[in-house]
Amino acid sequence: MKNYFKINYIESILLIVGFITLNFFNVILRKLLISISLPENMIFSISYTLPFIFLFIFISHKAQKKNLIIDLSMKLSSWYIYFIIFCMMFCMIIVNEYISSLVPKEGPVLGNMYKEIEEFLKEEIKNPIPFFSTTVLLAPICEEVLFRGIILNGMLKNKIHPIKAILFSSFLFGLTHMNPWQFVGGIIIGSFIGFIYFITSSIIDCILLHIFNNAFAIFTMFFFMRNENSIFLKKVNMNIGLILIIALIIIITGSVFLLRRKRKEKHKNKI
Repeated sequence: MKNYFKINYIESILLIVGFITLNFFNVILRKLLISISLPENMIFSISYTLPFIFLFIFISHKAQKKNLIIDLSMKLSSWYIYFIIFCMMFCMIIVNEYISSLVPKEGPVLGNMYKEIEEFLKEEIKNPIPFFSTTVLLAPICEEVLFRGIILNGMLKNKIHPIKAILFSSFLFGLTHMNPWQFVGGIIIGSFIGFIYFITSSIIDCILLHIFNNAFAIFTMFFFMRNENSIFLKKVNMNIGLILIIALIIIITGSVFLLRRKRKEKHKNKI
């Protein structure tokens, strides 16, 4: 019998506390990288990736010492499953954008925080290649391996109820983004990707969905910055209620289909 890596609530929290602590050292790390005259376009990618690398080395070392297997399934799903989950993901992005937009962007605390995020993004976009490669490629790989491949998978292997495991791992995922807008988005999008991981058990599916989400977020960010007063955006805002209803119907229908399919597969495996 295989001895899989397992994790509980407390261990998950400690892991994320360690990750957040490593990220605080990024300020020192960035200064160090600048002092050795490293090209500015590489600093963002390196400082983002290093905390993940340290954490993965630590987890891998602990697992090897206890002869535990970290089960990171790289299998691909059927084409029609991808069609369904990407349609659902697009709808989840719409729902997430609406709910996240309800978080205030003004005031002494939230207003300043939002301005700082905007300034940070404007600064990083000046170096588009490392920004896009990190946001659209490195971030989905690193974050999915940690939050779905290690934390969620470890909790499921620990016999924690799937709904509790998905919601808790998504809460931690949102928490690491360190601002209320991405915290909300982290829980919503993280819960959906966690649900897909529960259905397909494929970390590749999670990475692909995360890439799609981040690429779409960057595209819309540029579009909104350049077309703030476009007729298209005004029409979208006018019909947001109908758009949300259609999106929720697609999400619910897709979820029911995927759950039924998973139950059928379980039943076949038992026979």
